[in-house]
Amino acid sequence: MLEKLRKNASGFVAQIFIGLLVLSFAVWGINDIFTGSVDRTVATVGDEEIDGGLFLFEYRRDLNQRSQSFGRQLSLNEGQALGFDRRVLEQMVGRTALDATARNIGLAAGEDLVIEDIRNDPAFQGPTGQFDANTFQQTLFSNGISEAFLIDDRKRFIARQQLIESISADVEVSTGFAQRMYAVLNERRNAKYVVLTPDTVDAPGQPSDEDLANFYEVRGQGLFREPEYRTFSYVLMTPDTVAQSIEIPEEALLDEYSLRKAEFDQVERRAIEQISYPTLEEAQAARASMNEGKTFAGLAADAELTPTDYQLGTLTRAEIFDTTIADAAFSLEEGKVSDPVEGPLGFLLIRVGQIIPAVESNFEDVRQQLRDDLAADRAYDELFDLANQVEDARAGGDPLDTAVAVLGMTATKVPAVTPAGLGRNGQRVSELPTDEAILTAAYEAVVGEESPMGELADGSFFWVEVSEIAEARTPPLEEVRDQVVETWREEEREASLLRLAADLSARVNAGETIAQVASDYGKAPIETPELRRGMTNETFSRIAINNLFSIGEGEATYGPVGFGNSVLVMQATEVTSGNALEADDAFDGFRERLSGGFADDLMVQYINAIRADLGVEINQAAIDYVIGGEGINQGGGY
Repeated sequence: MLEKLRKNASGFVAQIFIGLLVLSFAVWGINDIFTGSVDRTVATVGDEEIDGGLFLFEYRRDLNQRSQSFGRQLSLNEGQALGFDRRVLEQMVGRTALDATARNIGLAAGEDLVIEDIRNDPAFQGPTGQFDANTFQQTLFSNGISEAFLIDDRKRFIARQQLIESISADVEVSTGFAQRMYAVLNERRNAKYVVLTPDTVDAPGQPSDEDLANFYEVRGQGLFREPEYRTFSYVLMTPDTVAQSIEIPEEALLDEYSLRKAEFDQVERRAIEQISYPTLEEAQAARASMNEGKTFAGLAADAELTPTDYQLGTLTRAEIFDTTIADAAFSLEEGKVSDPVEGPLGFLLIRVGQIIPAVESNFEDVRQQLRDDLAADRAYDELFDLANQVEDARAGGDPLDTAVAVLGMTATKVPAVTPAGLGRNGQRVSELPTDEAILTAAYEAVVGEESPMGELADGSFFWVEVSEIAEARTPPLEEVRDQVVETWREEEREASLLRLAADLSARVNAGETIAQVASDYGKAPIETPELRRGMTNETFSRIAINNLFSIGEGEATYGPVGFGNSVLVMQATEVTSGNALEADDAFDGFRERLSGGFADDLMVQYINAIRADLGVEINQAAIDYVIGGEGINQGGGY
């Protein structure tokens, strides 16, 4: 949400920065959400520290966005394995370096400038196009952002914007350079082409023993090498499984209810409406009109507000950020309207449409939840005790099957798999667990040796026992002879097809027409529509397009098709320079984007330079601690 708010900051360079650089140096912030004595400073930039709470917030936000493309929610550990945590931290380090530099050279945004910037932000404007306190409060509330946080964030952003403008505001490429780039990148070509399918050339015969041996010596390691396979068993002991068998006494449930009663009690909620006025006089006049019969909905209509503009919803006192507004709203009787209340950016009339009184919870209604929560808590202790029993049995020499049998558990047998979890048929083995940590542990274990107990992120324990290891190997030629022969013949045929395409291209370049050389093989050339540099499709591969755009008009070349084993012979029949397609507005936009790219590069170099000057230290132990979630107490307040 803050990213959208920042897009309305004024200035051309600000637009470049937000539209382009923000991908690499995102600008966000959040208050510290950690307590405790463990050092959770994940990085230090000069004298500035990046707190683990801020890092975790931004990392979670980044993962939520990336998870959409994965089709499922990525865990913190999965994101770390993919390197997403490092990308987030790099963004934060770059932003912090800009903050520190702006502060060191005295750049700052005053309170008045920030307030004016917020009032001019379209995100906070009502139907009239003016700043609207209702819209302002609703927008902050729906995004969980406090006014103090927004103001502080906007101050830092404006200061960074001033620094960025001083570095990259006047970057502009020359007209000549832009014209040359435009001409090359927007060049179009028409061509005639012939498709040579594999059956255009004769199929090769059987290779000699010497040819086959030489081919296998050169290509065998890459084409026929088998990965390592491991056969193993595993046992997974989860808290959920243990919790199902735990009995919770009635008195324990009652004690837990008395401790958590406030959590289950429903606090008072009120349906709140509010209308904002720029001045006290306007608010007083509107309130006075209600004494003459004007309704609150009528006042909203006069201000051209829709119900969604002035109806805040049904809220608790704690859900209203401004305590003055909360006090006023919760002191009114149902259906009553307040006198003008001074808000942060105007004067408000507040109406309470409905009061939903507090409701005391009932023990029986929450009994099952209490039981599940207590069982889950105790499950970890029980789980630890059961895990110790398994460990004691294994230490006594029992194999894994025997060690877990006394607990009524059995080990899952996993047939031979690669480190990627694929069986000998190339498909994922169904017996594998969903958590990759177990497969990883199996590939760290040794046959005949007791591997250590593992623990998953959800508190589950697991054990693996490897029974067989088939080392990675290149099988002897005779073992895969039929496959090698078939591969040799396929590659020989492809080589013959490429040699033929090269010969036909040479004939065209020597003076024959493409129609003449194609007729020797019973084919006729096909005319293309206009082709663009960098395009690809099923017919034209990237290699073929690159080759076509590397020759002159009338010349011929060849390249593979986009899909399949065929080869194209192509002749460039018409070359149209990008300048011929140039329109003033198109070229101006291209030049502006090109200048923006140069400004981007300059800004990245500048950030790298100030990072080096300030000095950056990364605390990997703190990063692992924060992502692992050990002992973390999370909260709100941003």
